[in-house]
Amino acid sequence: MSEILRLENLGFTYGVGTPFEKRAVDDVSLSINKGEFIGVIGHTGSGKSTLVQMLNGLIKPTDGKVILEGEDIWEKPKEIRKVRFKVGMVFQYPEYQLFEEDVYKDISFGPQNMGIIDPLEIDSRVRSAAKFTGLREELLEKSPFDLSGGEKRRAAIAGVIAMDPEILILDEPTAGLDPMGRDVLLSQILQYHKRRQNTILLVSHSMEDIARVADKIMVMNHSHLVMFDSTREVFSHGRELEKIGLRVPQITKIMLELKEKGFNVPDGILTVDEAFEYISRILKKEGKLW
Repeated sequence: MSEILRLENLGFTYGVGTPFEKRAVDDVSLSINKGEFIGVIGHTGSGKSTLVQMLNGLIKPTDGKVILEGEDIWEKPKEIRKVRFKVGMVFQYPEYQLFEEDVYKDISFGPQNMGIIDPLEIDSRVRSAAKFTGLREELLEKSPFDLSGGEKRRAAIAGVIAMDPEILILDEPTAGLDPMGRDVLLSQILQYHKRRQNTILLVSHSMEDIARVADKIMVMNHSHLVMFDSTREVFSHGRELEKIGLRVPQITKIMLELKEKGFNVPDGILTVDEAFEYISRILKKEGKLW
């Protein structure tokens, strides 16, 4: 896979030169390839939200660079708006971003803001984005404020997807949803990723959500990037994650505790299905399961 995004010694300090000066992101360097699904985790105040907001130019780094498709996004400051069409951002509780009189107009706002004037192309983008997020077509004519919480969330995400960004950043997209709504939205995001094959960064406090969808995980702690590796590798360091205030998925923790008690189980079990399959195989081998 080819590189799409590179961070070079990236950093940001709030309130430079004031008594409230605070280092939010410190010396982060990494490379992300096209098509990867990256999870971003860290305790509250770790710097993860500031980091992702630098990736599309919402926040300008105080030091270091964001290299998008080989170019520093701040090399031409007057053109930073173009970067935001390539790197789409969905904020936490994105339904508060809805403002148009109907859902169709809200989703079409992004493409129109990009300069697209062909009504057929706009219509195609709106309907495609709505389909990707599981938003029923009859809802497009409704006021966004008449939708349910989950429908509002999908409408807001569709508004960013309609711009067809090369990189999609989702900051806690399932926050506040009930378990069923969370599962449905995550499934739709995963299906979108598989079809579109673009790059996605998902910021989440839910380790189960991250384990379910991410190829790799970035772990932030006190403004620093402390891990960036495959999901399985990162979650195999369960005790290290606990020390910085994070937890691994519950099933991963159970398997880790079994290993610490002397059972021969592998690191980085991520799902109940994986654990069941492994334990069943062991029991069958020992003749304890038929």
